[in-house]
Amino acid sequence: MFFRNLLCAAVLLSAVPVWAGPPLICHPIDIGDAKSLPWVDTKEWQGTDPTYNVAKLTGDTLALLSPGTPTKVRMETMRRAAIYASKDARLADELTARLLARTLDTEAAGKPDPNAWFDAGYFVETLRQATFIYRYNMLTPAERTAWRLRKGPSAMDGYPWVQKAIRMGGKDMAPTIALMEEYRAADLRASLDGQK
Repeated sequence: MFFRNLLCAAVLLSAVPVWAGPPLICHPIDIGDAKSLPWVDTKEWQGTDPTYNVAKLTGDTLALLSPGTPTKVRMETMRRAAIYASKDARLADELTARLLARTLDTEAAGKPDPNAWFDAGYFVETLRQATFIYRYNMLTPAERTAWRLRKGPSAMDGYPWVQKAIRMGGKDMAPTIALMEEYRAADLRASLDGQK
């Protein structure tokens, strides 16, 4: 099992271009023609559609995360949602609360859902990584002003929630742990270098 998860992580990581910056934000996931949040076709990490009404972000995101949605599509949908929410911390809080409520609802109903735990954990972890975007000088001055996500849900830790989803038998989720750990290691090194 360990070697299979390691192999899956290696395959996923080899398919992702190597870029500086937080991997959950900066590595778009190829989902083909699968439905996700509106996005401008770009090879860059940020492709928000300026015509998209972000007031619909929470409802649209939750609607896309149906039980049959493949893990890769879930990941890309939450990556896009985090980038949209980065300009409005209230949206980040709202979507985080709704995703967490889904985990509690399934637990209370006696039907724990690995997808609900994965979605909440992956989104929170993506938000956490979004707060580090300034480090990599990836935003124009105007984007830096608009990027509001600095605190709030980003203070939570989604990593153990994704681990729980995997323990519950969530499909195709193990490779995401490698993406989270890759950045955590880099973040720890940067913190330690900053203390010298």
